Amino acid sequence: MNELLLKVIDNLPPLPETVMKLQQYVDSAGSDVQIDGVVDIISKDPLLTGDLLRLANSPYYGFSREISTLNQVVSLLGINNVKNIAIANSLRGGFEINVSPYGLNTQEFLGNCSKEVDFISEWFSQTDKKLAQILAPCAMLLRLGMMLYANALIQNGKDKEFLTALQETNFNDVSSVEIEFYGLDHLTFLGYLFDHWHFDETLIQTTAYITMPHAASDEVKRASYALAIVTRVFDPYHGGSVYNMEDAFALIKEAKAQGIQFNIDRFLEILPPEAKANLNASAD
Repeated sequence: MNELLLKVIDNLPPLPETVMKLQQYVDSAGSDVQIDGVVDIISKDPLLTGDLLRLANSPYYGFSREISTLNQVVSLLGINNVKNIAIANSLRGGFEINVSPYGLNTQEFLGNCSKEVDFISEWFSQTDKKLAQILAPCAMLLRLGMMLYANALIQNGKDKEFLTALQETNFNDVSSVEIEFYGLDHLTFLGYLFDHWHFDETLIQTTAYITMPHAASDEVKRASYALAIVTRVFDPYHGGSVYNMEDAFALIKEAKAQGIQFNIDRFLEILPPEAKANLNASAD
């Protein structure tokens, strides 16, 4: 394995104690897992409790009434979804973020990540709540690979070399530069990360096929296509560009050919203005 990638893996942030206890309980209990057992573990961590209640009441889930207790959170979202969201939420705040090696402004990058999460919510929360809930932790961590790669580049003094390589491609071939330095692009690496932190197999497979959704199993193909499409709209460099919007719609058509239907009207309705304009330009 690439030496720089090994350093990234060796320095992965550990999960908080509460999240590890939750993960161990859910995984070991299997079909005997109980909502009360999950609530008992989470309730001992006020920060995690607050985060889960806040997320459950956010527009992402679109519940029609206020969620005020952990029992409601677990009952409505499901035990495995709560476990996955707890892992994802803890990882998001587990390390300092600085994406300057990518030539990106960190605050703008994080703002774009938030828009990516919101878009997935708005696209599916009313028409496919189950898919929206499955995609929640994926969306929260979609650009985690970039964040970890950037940190490793800075720590190993390779940030300027990496940035120069990106500039030489005019930021048009980021994945190839990532492969040159790490052996994997950041989206492919995400599948490895999900496996490392023992997310559900459904999420591991969903993220593993973001870059090639046509090859995913039938169980996760819809979710993989959804993420692949959204990455074209919110790519940190060329999101919503004419080329990316053409690519996004090519993926939608490819999915349809495999029997996977998406709500195109809703997709078009919530597209960012620039992406919508570029879509219209490509149609002309």
